[in-house]
Amino acid sequence: MRFPKYLLGNFLRLFALIMVGSIVVFIIIDFVSNIKMWLAKGMDQTGEYYLNYLPYIIYLVSPVAIMLTAIASVGAMTRHLEISAMQGAGISPFRILLPIFSAGIIITALLFGIGEIFLPDANYRRLEIAETRMEQRKNPRVKEKHQFVFIGSDHSDWYFKYYNGIAKRGDMVSLVLHNRSNPVARYDAQKIEWGDSSWILSEGWARFFTDDKGLKAYKFKRKDIGKQTSVLPEDIINERQSHEEMNTKQISRRIELLKRSGEDTKKMETQWHFKYSGPVTALVTLIIALSLSHKYKRGSSLSHQFGIGIILTFSYYIVVRVGLQMGENGILDPWLGAWLGHIIYGSVALTMLLKSFRL
Repeated sequence: MRFPKYLLGNFLRLFALIMVGSIVVFIIIDFVSNIKMWLAKGMDQTGEYYLNYLPYIIYLVSPVAIMLTAIASVGAMTRHLEISAMQGAGISPFRILLPIFSAGIIITALLFGIGEIFLPDANYRRLEIAETRMEQRKNPRVKEKHQFVFIGSDHSDWYFKYYNGIAKRGDMVSLVLHNRSNPVARYDAQKIEWGDSSWILSEGWARFFTDDKGLKAYKFKRKDIGKQTSVLPEDIINERQSHEEMNTKQISRRIELLKRSGEDTKKMETQWHFKYSGPVTALVTLIIALSLSHKYKRGSSLSHQFGIGIILTFSYYIVVRVGLQMGENGILDPWLGAWLGHIIYGSVALTMLLKSFRL
């Protein structure tokens, strides 16, 4: 029982140290490369930016950090023959490394949790702070629209003369509700705004179509349409227009909206699958690192293992990015584009590990 705790303790302490070092280096490089922007924005916004950037930095550097940690901690114990001593006592290599495998699975699950819970809000705030006037002109984040039609998923048709996605209110709106293909109600209002949980219309007319093709109409000053429509403000204009600002549920809703509008959804579908496949990178890099470091080889040094590990890890990153691009461009199915790199390098990692166990 003492050796697994000793092995895991060494791994976690070194992992924490490498993570802190990696985060500090990442922030320093990013700060220096954008120093002109931060001098213009001031220290308050700079501090808020990097505070919101922190979850994404952790998400990005974790796979490399876990690879370096595994090679450094397990490799050092291998060179001191501690791993060999345990194998000599009749303990299998898999059982020896099981605590680190378990830690890798937990870290992978935590990365998925970070991606679902913390990253969307943090990335949204970070991108809002970092957006410069030049970026707003070149690639504006849509926050308001004029004279447009929106088709809801609940058989509702909307026409807006103007709508502001930040304030969640609009002017001169017409809303038609359908039951299958038959219109059942129409609302025409001077103004519309989102209340606590429903849409509120002001200064307009309500018309209801009866089964006998009759019509009932009345004028209202204020009308809460409650549960008559399931359309949300973010369906009409979503402030979060990048997949980095959304979790899997929000991306799914965005895909449905794009499909109804007849737009291409391959990019969003690929990124939805990548929300699940991305954290697996940490586990695959861990398996690669353990296959390189747990077996004592005469003449092999830690620097040699680090070199191979870094080459494999960064080539892994490249293949993952290529797969994502192929999925987004429709060359591969979205799920295959998101998982391609993980399938290839996961197979390589498991082959390397099993081969190292047999040697």
